[in-house]
Amino acid sequence: MEKLKVAIIGAGSIAEIGHLPYYKNHPKVQLVAIVDKDLKRAQYMQEKYSIHKIYSSFEEMVNDIKVDAVSICTPNADHFPIAWEALNRGIHILVEKPLTTTYEEALKLQKIAMEKKCVAMVGMTHRFRNDVKALKKYVETGELGDIYYAKAKILRRRGTPRGWFTDKGRAGGGALMDIGVHALDLAWWLAGRPLPVSVSGHLVKGIGPYNVDFIHVWKSAIDENNNIGKFDVEDFATAFIRFENGLVIHLEVSWAINGPQDEGLKVELYGTKGGLTLEPLAFYYEKNGVFDEMKLVVNKNNPFEEEINHFIESALNNMAPYSPIEDGVEVVKMLEAIIKSSESKEEIKFI
Repeated sequence: MEKLKVAIIGAGSIAEIGHLPYYKNHPKVQLVAIVDKDLKRAQYMQEKYSIHKIYSSFEEMVNDIKVDAVSICTPNADHFPIAWEALNRGIHILVEKPLTTTYEEALKLQKIAMEKKCVAMVGMTHRFRNDVKALKKYVETGELGDIYYAKAKILRRRGTPRGWFTDKGRAGGGALMDIGVHALDLAWWLAGRPLPVSVSGHLVKGIGPYNVDFIHVWKSAIDENNNIGKFDVEDFATAFIRFENGLVIHLEVSWAINGPQDEGLKVELYGTKGGLTLEPLAFYYEKNGVFDEMKLVVNKNNPFEEEINHFIESALNNMAPYSPIEDGVEVVKMLEAIIKSSESKEEIKFI
C-alpha cells in the first residue's frame, strides 16, 4: 500500500511536540516536507525527523512535490489561507485550533472541503484523552439524564505565552483563542454538541505583560517570534452560552490572574439524573435515596499520538474524523460571538 505523503506547515513547538514524532513513527506515512519561513528552524526539524525536503512557503512546496495531507501548525491568522489552498488542491488537512479566526472564513473552508471531498480535521486534542472518552460514554448512555448546566475552565495564575500569541493580528485573540477554545469545545462536545442560541462574553486585559521571578515563562521555539512586543489581546475571558436544548455553558479562562491556578482543564456536567467532573474524574448520582459518587479509573494515554494516528487513518480511508471541520466551524462561531459580545457589552443572539 502506498504511504500517505504528509507535509508539516509551520515548524514551531506544537509541530515538534504534537505532530512530527507520531508521523515519523507511523508505518503508513512518508514525511515529504516541512515548511517555515525560518529555514534554519526548518532544517533543524528536517534533520531531527528525517524529513525529505524543506520549503519557505506552502506555494513553493505544492508547486514542487506531491502532497496527500498536511498538518497546519502556523499562527492562527495563517490557518485560513493555507487550508484554503490545500483543500482547493484536494489535500487533506489537520488544522491546529482554532480552525480560523473568523466565522466567515470557517464557513468557506467547510464548503470547499465538502466540494473537494477532503478530510478536514481540527486539532481538538483533549477529545482523544482516555478520561474524556470515559465521560463521553457516561453521557451517551444516558447516565446524566438531561444535561442542563456545564462549566469549563482553565485559570493560569501567570502563564502568558510570548510571541505571536499576544498579537491580535496574528492570533485573533488572547487566552480565549489559545486555551479557551479547548475548554469550550470539550464541554460543548461532551454535552452533545447542541445548537447555540445566545452568548454573553467578557474579555479583559487584566494583568498584561509582567515580570515575575522564579517561574517558567513559555517561549516560542522560533526566536523571531519571541521578539514581538505587541500585547493587544485579553488575558482573561468568561462567557455564558445558552443552547437550543436548554443547556447553558459557563466558560472561564485566563493566562494570568490574581488567584489560584488550575493544574489542567476542568469540565463539570450537571444533569437531571447524575453529574460528571473531569478533575477529579468522577460520577455523581443518587441511588436508593442516598447520595453517592463513583471514582472513574482509566489508564492515561497520549492524546497527541491518538489524534495523529486517527487523522492518518481518516485520510487514508477518506472517512469522517472524530473532530470534523463542522465542529470547528461551530466553535469559531461561538468564539467570535464571545468577542463581539464583550466589545458591544450586549448579548449576541443567533436565533
